[in-house]
Amino acid sequence: MTSPQPQDWQRRIRDLKIEIDRATSGSESLNQIDVDAPSFGLDALQRSYQQFLEWFNGIPASGKLLAIAGGGLLSLTLIKTVFQLITSLITLSVFGVILYLVYRFWILPKSNDSRIDN
Repeated sequence: MTSPQPQDWQRRIRDLKIEIDRATSGSESLNQIDVDAPSFGLDALQRSYQQFLEWFNGIPASGKLLAIAGGGLLSLTLIKTVFQLITSLITLSVFGVILYLVYRFWILPKSNDSRIDN
């Protein structure tokens, strides 16, 4: 099995570069898309707020009323869910403390007493 000479590869690379240059110089307006890097922080928040205001001002009065009612209902549902989660965590914590105390003061001393008796 013979491998191509390094000069052949260099010549082939040069030919490809020339071919690419010809292709790009012939058509200046290639389909290029300007992509903005996603920006986070205050600028993105202000842009989102402005887009929301434009959308909100563009809908009729009855739509504004429905949007406010829907947003309020969604907010209340979200708050209710957060409170339920916090309540569940507190309940589990209290239950865990009770189980630990039962283990510590009733089960552990009985197991120590049975060891002493043997």
